[in-house]
Amino acid sequence: MKHLHEEVRFFVWAWLAVAPPSAIWFAGMILYIKINHIDPSTVSDASVLWPVMLFFFITMLLVAELGSQSKFKTGFFTAWLQMVMGEVTLEGLYQRGRETGKS
Repeated sequence: MKHLHEEVRFFVWAWLAVAPPSAIWFAGMILYIKINHIDPSTVSDASVLWPVMLFFFITMLLVAELGSQSKFKTGFFTAWLQMVMGEVTLEGLYQRGRETGKS
């Protein structure tokens, strides 16, 4: 983990801090509904599903970050910002990934 870009490392820690508790929270809500014999059709709002949505959102961000680390040896948002600011081109990002991959 020490070889990861700072941004990627942040998203790994954020995923570890958010994803498991949200999955446990969702499982707990399902158990609460089952134990108290609450009719699932009466749960009409998305309050039961927010942990699932949060889990998928943070997982998508983590996958984008890890893919960028794998290909460009930098974070996704850092690479995007560098391209928007004109500091580097897409070919430059690929070249950086190939150069640091050899060492």
